[in-house]
Amino acid sequence: MKPLIELKNLTVVYDKGQINETVSAKNVNLQIFPGEYIIFFGPSGCGKSTLLYTIAGLQIPDKGEVLINGENLANKKSKELIAFYRKTIGMVFQAYYLLPHLSAHDNILLPLLFSRTPVAEREAKAKELIERFGITSYSDRKPTRMSGGQQQRTAIARSLVNDPLIVLADEPVGNLDSKNARIVLEMLLDINIKEKRTIIYVTHNPRDLHYAHRVFHMKDGEIERVTRNAERGRTEGSAEAKGSELARLAEIFPYLAETRLQAKFILNRVMGSYDFKAMDLLEQLVEKYMQNGISKVELIKLFHNSVSGPGLNLEHSERLAENVAALNVEITKVRENRKEDIHREETVSIIKHHLLDSYVGGLNIDQAKRLSKALEERISLRMSSVDFAEFLDKSISKGGVGLNKRTAQKFTEETDLILMEE
Repeated sequence: MKPLIELKNLTVVYDKGQINETVSAKNVNLQIFPGEYIIFFGPSGCGKSTLLYTIAGLQIPDKGEVLINGENLANKKSKELIAFYRKTIGMVFQAYYLLPHLSAHDNILLPLLFSRTPVAEREAKAKELIERFGITSYSDRKPTRMSGGQQQRTAIARSLVNDPLIVLADEPVGNLDSKNARIVLEMLLDINIKEKRTIIYVTHNPRDLHYAHRVFHMKDGEIERVTRNAERGRTEGSAEAKGSELARLAEIFPYLAETRLQAKFILNRVMGSYDFKAMDLLEQLVEKYMQNGISKVELIKLFHNSVSGPGLNLEHSERLAENVAALNVEITKVRENRKEDIHREETVSIIKHHLLDSYVGGLNIDQAKRLSKALEERISLRMSSVDFAEFLDKSISKGGVGLNKRTAQKFTEETDLILMEE
């Protein structure tokens, strides 16, 4: 198969010849094939967005070539290039970039105006995308009357209105809460799977990497390595996910010690998205706490410290330390019990108490018994994570616990975390 996108010896320099000259991309060579979901991953300033903007035609390289469908873009005239990108590239930004005086409907069909698409065709396409992305109820609203998630849905719909071959997404969930972030990422995955569009997604968040076929790990303007993802597209904790999250993190970060991976795993569960530097500091502190290097009181102080720590506010620091400490206690207890292969009843009780402690609903006697039985099977490894989630989700009439899918997924994630399965 021929590559859809190819970068050859690509170099991009910012502020060339000045005292603050920065090489943002250095002799980058890569190939991306039709229908792939690619992620450029790394810390802020590593050059991942630069590569994206170069592919998008928003950044002119200082050296090297950009080929799309075998065509060298440097050989195209200005008008040809505009027409080419209009039909080939769809762009989704972190900041949405919707026109404030236009409704969601008008923002979506705006690109069709520039391509002089007939009115009936424009309206049909806009309607199709509005219905597909669940925008109908607010299609007449302007951006100021929409939530961040609604604005990003609108922006994605707009990026698809010209039926582009390639969708480029630059940190598209950076301004969204975890719920809306997952919705947006599932939309991009759906576009890739059902329409076979090539997706290139820039992120610094390791929790998003399971969506990709391949991940380009970047540092200081260079691609350090490329990893393939056999479990791509399977949401963490879902019934389709196979293998533990800890194992996937070990593949993504093969150079990290086991205790650091465990610290990363815990923080991925109890926190939202933090920038790369803050997350790195937090992981170091949690790892040190897990190794009994510092007390919980010291952990709180370090979380709150803006010099040697991430500088969280005091209330957040205390709450986070409580969560880390509670999870660490449960993990330690369960591991001790599993090592000796005894006290299984106590282990079931520990995990069951943890799951139900934050559960808003209630379980009847039969449901509680079935949950205990499922936990016993899961702990003894007679039931996989996949089967456990399916059993929790299965209706009571069919012999399951009868939880809704979201709760079943949450319980599975929490159980896997406590078991810290490798």
